[in-house]
Amino acid sequence: MPSIGPVDEAGNRSDPSGGHAVDILAKSSAICQGCGGESGVRMCPACHSLLPRSLDNSSPMFGLVGVRSSGKTVLLSVLHKELIRTVARRFDASIDTPGGSAGFARELANNEENMGRSGGVLPSQTQATGRTKKEPAVYEWKYTRKGKTQSTIFSFYDSAGEDISSQAAAMEQQYLGESSGVILLLDPFAFPENQVAAREKGITTDPHNTPEDALDGITYVLQEKHKVKPNKKIKVPLAVVVSKIDAFFDQVPANHPLRQAQSAENTFDEAESQTIHDHMASLITQWGGDNLLRKLNENYETFRLIGVSALGAEPDYQSGTVSSRGLLPHRVADPILWLLSNSGFIPVKKV
Repeated sequence: MPSIGPVDEAGNRSDPSGGHAVDILAKSSAICQGCGGESGVRMCPACHSLLPRSLDNSSPMFGLVGVRSSGKTVLLSVLHKELIRTVARRFDASIDTPGGSAGFARELANNEENMGRSGGVLPSQTQATGRTKKEPAVYEWKYTRKGKTQSTIFSFYDSAGEDISSQAAAMEQQYLGESSGVILLLDPFAFPENQVAAREKGITTDPHNTPEDALDGITYVLQEKHKVKPNKKIKVPLAVVVSKIDAFFDQVPANHPLRQAQSAENTFDEAESQTIHDHMASLITQWGGDNLLRKLNENYETFRLIGVSALGAEPDYQSGTVSSRGLLPHRVADPILWLLSNSGFIPVKKV
């Protein structure tokens, strides 16, 4: 689904790689552009992912990007389970993958299982994709709100850190031009003032692949693909997510919202989210990322700073093994919930 192009007046989407318009909204069948075969189920003509019957032109797609070693695959793997279990219960919703436990969804589920077992191991680094099409994880969320059944389809796409490390590489990521919102994952150890802590923990960071490099890459792509005029801000919502935040809990009070568990209420708490945003801005400034904050303010109409931990406790960075405490995910669903609340799909508890 990430490689599907814009919708034309007939309800078709063009293939960004240069192909002809294809009808992704057909209800009963689809023709494969490669082999010419007809499918009796709806499938994306670009990546061949199963598409839900309720898919329409308003269905959002969210891109997940970040520098290498920022933890994108780990976050997605844990988020997969959180969505279909914890978040589904919280909002009394049905959240599932249309294709069932197959494809990228199966890969994420396997990753989570491997990390969650005794002596669990972290997944390997995501390989750079370049022009190669890769399958996304597609989710369908259905629930009843104010007596009316509502649904939306959203998908995640996991790109390698090098795919956005430069403007040229980032521009190869076709799906970013179609994204309804973007989650930018940053490695806290990559900030200048955290380099000593990184070395002490045996963590290797790339001085040429920094949080600012990631932001510059995604900013350039969004400006180009969404045709943002000079001196105008990008309208695509950007969730700026700092991963591995559990390693820095000693820098915030024990009773701070950043350290508290995610709310169990079936609304998105805007006041709490804004408090976390403000404190993350303070931490990023302390870490030497004040220029990153200025770039966000200058280039984006809407962005939110969020701190998450997919593991809940630091792993053994040398061996790549999960803490003996097991998986204790912390606020991993906050980015997608903020994006969905920003679109009006889930209710918001106002400030």
